[in-house]
Amino acid sequence: MSASACIIYVGIRYEVLPEEIEGLELRRDSRQRAARQVGLKSYWGNFGGASERYVLLVGTEIAILGAENTAWSSTTAERLADIVSGTQEGLTEAKLDGHCALHIEWLQDI
Repeated sequence: MSASACIIYVGIRYEVLPEEIEGLELRRDSRQRAARQVGLKSYWGNFGGASERYVLLVGTEIAILGAENTAWSSTTAERLADIVSGTQEGLTEAKLDGHCALHIEWLQDI
């Protein structure tokens, strides 16, 4: 059983198509593989609850907040700037398309 959580990433956010889900489940998606090769992380899931809206986040995990995770997180402005810079470099090296940004997604336990 899982619990609701707030997922916070710096990187690229992709809407997942139904035909991409199996590759993500098997960790064979080209975006996941490219991220791993340059030391970045990825997180994907159903962020739409009963409406099923799958999202893939690729980049650097800032925090996962929730009952089964941590209750809080903080980082300095300097550390955040380093994270953004390093993530942008990794995404460029991985040749992943998309705009690097701070993404905050609510993952509801349904």
